[in-house]
Amino acid sequence: METILVLAHTENDGSLAKSAREALHVAATLHKSLAGSKLVVGLISENVQAAASSIAACPATKYFGVTGADFSQSRYATDAAAAEAICKVAQATIVVAPATSRWARVLPGVAQRFGGRADTHVTGVAVADGKISVSRWYYRQRMEGTLTRTQRPWFIGIDPGSQTACQCGSGTAAVENVAVQLPDTDRKSVV
Repeated sequence: METILVLAHTENDGSLAKSAREALHVAATLHKSLAGSKLVVGLISENVQAAASSIAACPATKYFGVTGADFSQSRYATDAAAAEAICKVAQATIVVAPATSRWARVLPGVAQRFGGRADTHVTGVAVADGKISVSRWYYRQRMEGTLTRTQRPWFIGIDPGSQTACQCGSGTAAVENVAVQLPDTDRKSVV
């Protein structure tokens, strides 16, 4: 049984970007195609409640959040620690995230921490005979490749603009806060 985690960060105003909604659409489609799978959402930002409530009608069974001032700005150390904590709590086997600059640099490192694999710049996801395959472009978008993996967890970065954005309705989502052990960031400041 696959546990599909959508990993996203909010915008400065607390909303979800179109790229995050595209990743949610891919994950919801995977969930629908894989019998017995579970869909969960993980959000990272200073405050995630508004973003979670804006997608409360999606088929996710749980919402996880890492919140606080340390997570409002993009920083590898805090983003990777937050993603790792959410992946552990969710027990994710497949992690789908938008391939924004923030996640494109973090996902491979988090995949390494779990002994998993990461594929970035994914432009299509399909399920056939219970097997998931992803499509991505290589060599300056002149060659397209299709990959399948048995290794789990599998981190999939969806290229922004390549998918339809999820049109989930809003409602009230109960967000479970996830505690994160932050690395020493006293020497660094985000300006």
